[in-house]
Amino acid sequence: MAVKTLTKSRSSLFKSHRDVWVHGLFWLGYYLFEWLNTGAYRDDFENSFFSISFHLPLIIVAGYWHLLVTVRHFLFSGRLLAFWSSLLGGLVVFGILRRAINYLWLYPDYYHMVLLKPFWYWPKILADTMQLHLVVALFVMVNLIRHAQRQQRLSETYRREKLAAEYRLLQSQVQPHFLFNTLNNLVSVSLHQPGKMTNLLVRLSELFSYQLYESNRATVPVAKEIAYLSDYISLEQIRYSDRLEVITNFGELGDLKDLMIPPMLLLPLVENAFKHGAAQTEGRCWIQLHLSRMANRLVFTVENSMSDGSVSPASTGLGLSNLRKRLDILFPEAHELRTLSEDGQFLAILKFNVS
Repeated sequence: MAVKTLTKSRSSLFKSHRDVWVHGLFWLGYYLFEWLNTGAYRDDFENSFFSISFHLPLIIVAGYWHLLVTVRHFLFSGRLLAFWSSLLGGLVVFGILRRAINYLWLYPDYYHMVLLKPFWYWPKILADTMQLHLVVALFVMVNLIRHAQRQQRLSETYRREKLAAEYRLLQSQVQPHFLFNTLNNLVSVSLHQPGKMTNLLVRLSELFSYQLYESNRATVPVAKEIAYLSDYISLEQIRYSDRLEVITNFGELGDLKDLMIPPMLLLPLVENAFKHGAAQTEGRCWIQLHLSRMANRLVFTVENSMSDGSVSPASTGLGLSNLRKRLDILFPEAHELRTLSEDGQFLAILKFNVS
């Protein structure tokens, strides 16, 4: 089982050609640095070349042992006892092997005086162990940093994909919610004002056209969003006739025509104004809408009359709940949605950052 896991770890070590290049450059850089630095210090580049050539394979083996087994296989899986055993065992084994390479192959040819000390001279074994594992520690650290960066990128990608999927779900809920309210209007008009059905259906086709071709875009010009709201208001006014007064103040629209916003973001506030205001009032009623820009924020205000005893849409409206979730995804820490209900009036203020 351990062999199978280790083989899997080795196969996943190089996740791309870039990893191969990074590992290769690390070992090449170490080789050149050690050779040139030691050669310059001893003024003997030939002996330094052979010395590092003998040591490099052992250092590479030690590096991948501690990376794949000690860290990835044991530490990452939470097996701390095995981790410490592998770490301490590696220190001892690779330290002794380095001592053996020096004592049996390098010292007889290049450093005879060092042979005066016995093989099991522990201060020298400890020094060889530390020299080897300083390089190994640097190698493992570089790979852990790259692993952490890769995990962070994957986590960020997953977070964005999760938010995108959640937003698509929330956005898809807008259309059934709108269709439900509109069908209620069709039933009411067909029963009480059948002569207005033709005009209502024309308006409805224009609204569906916008939803079909524009609602799936990331952003739309604010002018199109306002035109969509105007068609929706016109459709609703056919139902309520003269008893409903709608006042719109889009005076700054000319200055905002090039501004891009997410589609159907303003609709829920307008829908709630009709559903919880005019639809629950038998007498005269009113709705006021105002759109403006303050610095880098777009401000959309919707105020409507309410009959006594009406339930506040802030506590029951599916549209507002959906809107809050969409705003949290689209404008985290960069939006504000406030509602206020008192004295037969309901006020909703939406502010969000625009570029």
